[in-house]
Amino acid sequence: MARLKAAQRREQLIEVATKVFAEYGYSAATTAAIAKAAGVTEPILYRHFASKQEMFVAITRAMSEQTLSYWRNLMEKASGPTDSIRIIAREFPNHIRRLGDAYHVIHGALATSRDRKVLAVMKEHYSQIEKFFALVISEGQKAGEFRRDLDPKVPAWQLINVGIGYAMIALNLQQFDHFSIEQSIEFILRGLKN
Repeated sequence: MARLKAAQRREQLIEVATKVFAEYGYSAATTAAIAKAAGVTEPILYRHFASKQEMFVAITRAMSEQTLSYWRNLMEKASGPTDSIRIIAREFPNHIRRLGDAYHVIHGALATSRDRKVLAVMKEHYSQIEKFFALVISEGQKAGEFRRDLDPKVPAWQLINVGIGYAMIALNLQQFDHFSIEQSIEFILRGLKN
């Protein structure tokens, strides 16, 4: 394999680790398997990441950044907070397909890991998503689109839970393709309206 610059190698290792974690699960995946899949030795892998945990943290943070950046770009086309949520819901199926391996990694770890560092970065990830949606809800409240008597975190978590559920079903049980995230989001939006 060609010698890569440090930043390129790190990116390559994150990509490979994502695939290995998605296939075997975070707990069962080994640094030896990741190094082999990346075509490097474990000492090379350890030059970039001190542990398997650090790779998981890097994967989760990269996914958080990609997701929030993607959603912010989508919102530029929106006419307001309600439309922002609808656009994100409409594009969510494509988003999870594009980041399918990362979603497998995160959801698998969320369900099975008791590792403190893994759980800490998961909490960080969902806190960022909560803040994102709470801000959209809060803006909708200020604009008169949404009820003002709700704590914005409550509907934010409803949106997050629908997203988690949809992603888990869509990635693992494709035969339930009749589950419409857009209809689920409309149900939540009706509860938010004045």
